[in-house]
Amino acid sequence: MLEIQDVHKRYLKTPALNGVSLHVPQGQVVGLLGLNGAGKTTLLKIVAGLLLPDRGEVRFLGAPPRRQRGKIVYLPEQNPWPESATPARVAALLAGADPGFDRARFQTLVEFLEVPARSFGQMSKGQRARANLALALARQAPLYLLDEPLAGIDLISRDRILGALVREWREDATLILSTHEIGEAEALFDRAVFLRDGRVVKDAPVEALREEGKSVVEVFKEVLA
Repeated sequence: MLEIQDVHKRYLKTPALNGVSLHVPQGQVVGLLGLNGAGKTTLLKIVAGLLLPDRGEVRFLGAPPRRQRGKIVYLPEQNPWPESATPARVAALLAGADPGFDRARFQTLVEFLEVPARSFGQMSKGQRARANLALALARQAPLYLLDEPLAGIDLISRDRILGALVREWREDATLILSTHEIGEAEALFDRAVFLRDGRVVKDAPVEALREEGKSVVEVFKEVLA
């Protein structure tokens, strides 16, 4: 489904990605893990078609991501909507622009995640995260890219977000999830990809790690400490 071949990316003189290669088949949930500055957000933006690599190639369903944007849902760490907008207003705009946006599913997610009926500017960080997840998962797409959806939010919001991912997940969809909350999220992962200094330093099925008697958190500390 997703092929990433020898991808490099620099910001001025600072390298962000140094030859990343990955093959992600349909239906996998991939944990994209690394310390701050490892290149996770850059890689997700390239896969989403928001950035171009300096070198290398990314193909999603056989084509460059920029030609497949309607089939890719990217949720950035920062709230992408105006402070004055409400989730309901954004949902109405998305429904008019995206035939894959399911308003009934959005309403179900709003109720499950307890998203308040107020503007983004009036919400807490956890409430904004839950609202944005509802908007993202209401879109029918084969690939979802979530960048730190659990970052800096309260425990109850994290539990609701993880519960929504479990409850609403489709087995035919693929998810790449970047998070520092590894202990809470690792039960979702089929596979863990560890980045350091813009390189993949380990890529392993989570079940294989468990058979070795290791958690994803333990492997994270081993390979990235």
